[in-house]
Amino acid sequence: MHSTIKPLKMGMVKGLSIVYDMVKVIVPCYIGIEFMKHFGLIEIISRLFRPFMKLFGLPGEAALGLIAGYFINLYAAIAVLTPLNLSGRQITIMALILGISHSLPIETSVTQKTGVSWVVLLGARIGLSLISGVFVNIVWTFFS
Repeated sequence: MHSTIKPLKMGMVKGLSIVYDMVKVIVPCYIGIEFMKHFGLIEIISRLFRPFMKLFGLPGEAALGLIAGYFINLYAAIAVLTPLNLSGRQITIMALILGISHSLPIETSVTQKTGVSWVVLLGARIGLSLISGVFVNIVWTFFS
């Protein structure tokens, strides 16, 4: 019985550590988006990015989630996208795009150490993620 307590404690500590790391990213991003909404900045950004994001069937303000996911991580993207109340379709498309290409600064530097050209890798990841998002939007529209 005593031998199970130590692994459970360690698991609990590791789990809480991961939750803490996620909260450090998610809460400030969520608060930032709420402030941006309050001061009308979301609408400005939305108008700017609306034509580009329309290719993916996403509203212009979803560009903030795309940028957060590309440059910070998936948790930041989730924090940014949550207050936008996206539909299931829009969340699926965004998840596909960011699943292919996320945390670019960190992952590019890590994979660069394997000898892969960072320019080719970065271009491939971003290009494939965007092409996939457009493709799924077209297919979804066709079958809707």
